[in-house]
Amino acid sequence: MVPAFELEEIVRDARARTGVPGVAAGILADGRVVSAAEGVLELGREDAVRADTPFRIASISKPFTASLALSCLPLGHAQLRAWLSHTAGLRSERAEQLPEAAQGLFSYSNAGYWAAGEASAAACGMPFDQAMRERILEPLRLGATGYDEPPAPARGHVQEGETEHRAVSVDSYPAARRPSGGLWSTVEDVLRFAAHHLGGRGPLSEAARAAMREPQSHALGAGYGLGWWIRDAGGRAALDHEGSVAGYQSILLLVPEEQVALVVLTNSWRGSGLVRRVVEQLGLAAGPPVSRPGVRPRDASGLELTEYDVAGRYSLDDAEAHVEASGNELYVQETELDPVTGTPIAGPRLRARPIGGGVYGYAGGGLLSHRLDFPRAGIGRIGWLAMPLQT
Repeated sequence: MVPAFELEEIVRDARARTGVPGVAAGILADGRVVSAAEGVLELGREDAVRADTPFRIASISKPFTASLALSCLPLGHAQLRAWLSHTAGLRSERAEQLPEAAQGLFSYSNAGYWAAGEASAAACGMPFDQAMRERILEPLRLGATGYDEPPAPARGHVQEGETEHRAVSVDSYPAARRPSGGLWSTVEDVLRFAAHHLGGRGPLSEAARAAMREPQSHALGAGYGLGWWIRDAGGRAALDHEGSVAGYQSILLLVPEEQVALVVLTNSWRGSGLVRRVVEQLGLAAGPPVSRPGVRPRDASGLELTEYDVAGRYSLDDAEAHVEASGNELYVQETELDPVTGTPIAGPRLRARPIGGGVYGYAGGGLLSHRLDFPRAGIGRIGWLAMPLQT
């Protein structure tokens, strides 16, 4: 078990290095929770973040939605599995098909989770929010988790320039989007949810939890089940999901064989740098990609890339990435539109290096959101989206 003072020191150092306004983090191990909090709810105010401060957990909502779906619908429901594993061939932000060149690939799709949410509500015979509350939140005693804004939450911030931040205001989270990322929660509640997925008591059968951990697709050197990434963390199997929306970034990470879970919640759209530092300091960063048996993806290590190989502009709807090749390294700049605030977010130009299995990574690729690959000629999987190369 990580001592409380050690987690506090790691979180304090990570915040000092990244300039994130506020962070709350917690570790579950040996049935006990250790938590730490640093910073403020909102820049310009003195209210401090506490361990029980609610944050938007963004796409960490997805394993919650997958849990609800498997409590309402048959485990063998093929379409449900496709929606929950991002393999239904849907665009990320609309219930429309991907371009033909990207069909059949893993491509991150919020729209698939909206469809799964509708199907769950219909199967449960009640509105989605009510079904989530009655089937998942209340049985697990997650009293601080829900879709309505709670009292005294951390406010989301977007980064301006290299280090500056400004708070963003969100009047309400669209109800139709809630299955993909609408929950507010706290460190303690998220870890209580994690404890259930580590085998603790709760509403799901072990068969349902096992189904969520079974890889349905592969991308970026990892598997994706139903609401969970499945990857290697220093030789240990790990489940995780990151979240990013409306000025918040976060991660929930589980190591089942060690009965350990970590949650890190930040109120900055650039919080992934802080998240990465905490994960690395705790020895839980993603290991190098492992190629699937029988599959020979492009492995650029040691190869001289050319502009013909992967360089160019990739785009899908409101997301765009410019890729330049230099030797066996790539330089990538991503731009996207926050789907809730409508804020255009332009990322920095980053260097990506080959890390094995045809996968490239920034910052060592320790977080799966810091990876990209090129699974098919003319397709770049960047920011988890399978985006066509524009000519």
